[in-house]
Amino acid sequence: MAVTAKQLMLLGLSLVLPVAWVARGHAGHDAIFPMPEDKAYVEECGSCHTAYAPGLLPARSWDRMMAELHRHFGEDASLEPASRARLAAALRGLAADSAGANMLMRRIAAAVPAGSTTQRITETGFFKYMHDEVPAAIWKRPKIGNPANCGACHVKANEGRYPEEEVRIPK
Repeated sequence: MAVTAKQLMLLGLSLVLPVAWVARGHAGHDAIFPMPEDKAYVEECGSCHTAYAPGLLPARSWDRMMAELHRHFGEDASLEPASRARLAAALRGLAADSAGANMLMRRIAAAVPAGSTTQRITETGFFKYMHDEVPAAIWKRPKIGNPANCGACHVKANEGRYPEEEVRIPK
């Protein structure tokens, strides 16, 4: 089956436009996301890594993540069923595409392709846009290690705070 120029153009636009829409939004002061009131989220998830703000991914991504905790990025992060259900509901309720999502969160959700259930915030258009000026050498610093270690530079990430003026890049 031959692909036409029109089809290629439509595909290109469907990939570029959501990222451009995210890029239009200024994240500085607005990069503050609601976090679950249940302290178990920061205690459970934040004990191993940054307790990422639910507004950084759509609900379907959080649902998949919570359903696959037995193989969570190479680890078994299983929770008892009641705790898992409670945390999954909290994440879903504050997700980027939730009813109470703000404009920035809606832009983040819109930039994640429909049907995609990415679990890596670092793969989203929003993350890539906000970090496009960070040199590769920064990610390799011992106190950072990799782009997923939000808490290394965003010192209040466990509170859902990611504004640029609060960034402290470790030496």
